[in-house]
Amino acid sequence: MIEPVMPRDAHRAVDEVWKMESARIIAGLVRMLGDVGLAEELAQDALLAALERWPDSGVPDNPGAWLMAVAKRRAIDHLRRGERLERGHEQLAHELATRPDGTEAETDAALDDEVGDDVLRLMFVSCHPALSAESRVALTLRLLGGLRTDEIARAFLVSEPTVAQRVVRAKRTLAELGVPFEVPTGPDRAARLSSVLEVIYLVFNEGYAASAGDGWTRQDLCQEALRLGRLLAGLAPGEAEVHGLVALMELQASRLAARTGPSGEPVALHEQNRGRWDQLLIRRGFAALLRARQSGGPLGPYVLQAAIAVCHARARTAEETDWAQIAALYETLVRVLPTPVVQLNRAVALAMAYGPEAGLALVDTLVAEPALKGYHRVPSVRGDLLVRLGRHEEARREFERAAALTLNVPERTILLERAVACAAATPGSAVTLAEAADAFLAREDLDAASLRSYRQTMSRLRRDLGDDIPLRDVTVGQVAEIFATAWESAAAATWNRHRGAVRSFSAWAADRGRLSEDLAAGIGRRPEPRSRTRPMEPPRVEALWERQDLAPRERALWLMLHESAAGIGSVLALNVEDLDLAGMRGRAPGSRWIHWRSGTAELIPQLIAGRRRGPLFLSERRPGPGRRPAPGDLCPETGRRRLSYERAEYLFKQATGHTLHQLRSR
Repeated sequence: MIEPVMPRDAHRAVDEVWKMESARIIAGLVRMLGDVGLAEELAQDALLAALERWPDSGVPDNPGAWLMAVAKRRAIDHLRRGERLERGHEQLAHELATRPDGTEAETDAALDDEVGDDVLRLMFVSCHPALSAESRVALTLRLLGGLRTDEIARAFLVSEPTVAQRVVRAKRTLAELGVPFEVPTGPDRAARLSSVLEVIYLVFNEGYAASAGDGWTRQDLCQEALRLGRLLAGLAPGEAEVHGLVALMELQASRLAARTGPSGEPVALHEQNRGRWDQLLIRRGFAALLRARQSGGPLGPYVLQAAIAVCHARARTAEETDWAQIAALYETLVRVLPTPVVQLNRAVALAMAYGPEAGLALVDTLVAEPALKGYHRVPSVRGDLLVRLGRHEEARREFERAAALTLNVPERTILLERAVACAAATPGSAVTLAEAADAFLAREDLDAASLRSYRQTMSRLRRDLGDDIPLRDVTVGQVAEIFATAWESAAAATWNRHRGAVRSFSAWAADRGRLSEDLAAGIGRRPEPRSRTRPMEPPRVEALWERQDLAPRERALWLMLHESAAGIGSVLALNVEDLDLAGMRGRAPGSRWIHWRSGTAELIPQLIAGRRRGPLFLSERRPGPGRRPAPGDLCPETGRRRLSYERAEYLFKQATGHTLHQLRSR
């Protein structure tokens, strides 16, 4: 007799079973129905049935077969209900309905007969080349990984609506193209297999070196990619490139524990403690590469990359690494996969094998490559090579450029620290006010209006202080004196505009280790008359809440301002520990209670996400090493600082074209 289980235990069991069995269930339903979207919907119905029944009846001995049986019955019901189905569908429904179900063991055997082929077909369908890379990743993780939309969104740092739209568009595209549920043959098979491998490796790479966010790695994504790769290797045992990809992921995953330091900071390969490398994963990688070589055929890109990873895994110390062999393997890889990124990696190998001059010569030919524009690793690699050549000032500029391009917080911090170290190693290399101002105004993220405004402010500072003054010698008092002379009689809006430009410049320079204080600290913000500001029209405000592209933080902040009519400063000063969620209110230090309504109340738990202390509204990134905020403005649980007024105002203007004061006006 099956014992009932606690609801929480049942829900956990359902979640685990779903991640293991969802691909089999959906694949089987797609074979029956020929519709990916409908198959997933019916599989989700079976999942809901499990959530309803298992807390009372207990988890079945074979939960996967239970879910498949329920999903199959839902599919039969759907076929029966169709009013315009072809006769073939009616016959199929009748055949499925009248066919004896047999025992649970017989059901398992029936499923196992075709489950391998079905899951393989589903892989080829979800990774169809007609879909964008982002859509292929989302659909694969949804159908084959069993991940929820919110899990995929959290893993890739995008909004849930964005992921949901990608999945919906992918299903629609597959339906419109009439993609058959089959494993392609001939040249189509090779092209589609390449797409499948690319998606799996994209997922792994995002986990191995996160492109954005507060963490350097995301081991859950690496594990999911490994699971999918191993599954594919079992379904296509004769494909050398499949085993090559698995070998590559096993070997790279073996280093995950050593890739970060005690505080989560990145640790370079040559500095890693190789005693922390996972020897089991290394042996698995060696075995997978051996299977790839035994499969025969020419060496493909994944097999070659795995062979490079083997060179690293065999070296007991960084000094023992056979860089000449690695450089030779990259030479072969370039002929198979002639991409700029492979050439960049080859440049690193050449530098390690034959000296930094050899590597720098190759990197310099890649700087103008359109595919590498905005890729932070190009200036990062150049910086490394320039440091080895003793050209520290050039290296500093490269590291600063790389830091400005990366969206990953730990990596950005390391790059800025390296830039600071290069500056300290260069005698007489203090950055002048003119150099800093020119670099600040040359940023690509400045729109035309901001550029004109900032240029006016910086021109006045340069004229009064001199172009050649070292930036580190500019003081808060000097800037305050310039403001008193130049804009004392100006309108409040003009004064505040120039003040905002100085604050933006100070933040930019501090992030690059060139300033340790806010040059606008001695300049107070002036109140602007409210009569000059017209409020947003009610239809535009209502339309704002319907937008699906808003991040949870912005939605919560703007809705709280609108519902409470409180000042932006008071709202941004709220701390998690000062909230009364039941009473729908909060009180910032030194202010009165701020009351909100149900709209804000629904969003705050999502915004807090389990935090108990620190600022309610947080910035996207942790502060740089040269610009530590006050303790009260730093979240002790995430390391991120309080969202600034300037950043909040900028985000609202970008989204609506209005100011936050116009949102609060009644």
